[in-house]
Amino acid sequence: MAGVTGPIGPFDESTEQWSSYTERFGYFVAANDIQDAKLVPIFLSVIGPKTFTLLRSLLQPAKPGSKSFTEIVDTLTKHFSPKPLVIAERFKFHKRNQEEGESVTMFVASLRKLAEHCEFKDVLNDTL
Repeated sequence: MAGVTGPIGPFDESTEQWSSYTERFGYFVAANDIQDAKLVPIFLSVIGPKTFTLLRSLLQPAKPGSKSFTEIVDTLTKHFSPKPLVIAERFKFHKRNQEEGESVTMFVASLRKLAEHCEFKDVLNDTL
């Protein structure tokens, strides 16, 4: 992939969330003007051997190359980012206390991150 802008490394679940990786891949695609016809082969070649092997297992007996980009991403999303229980996420949100020495802005940023799966919708700012 000579002449590629902003090479993207393989997915590593110990250092990055799946949603972050797919978002970065979207920017990679845009920056490199990658056409839809090449999305699947490029994605399969950059996700890394561990994720590729996992994908093959999840799609058995089908081959990853026979699936659409959306089907591949959806399959991996279901594996890496299962939908959390709203009640459990809200419990974590409400249990979070400001730590000693933690600035208000960092505390609010932490609460916003915890609120991601709480389904607060329009009342998030009121809840904060």
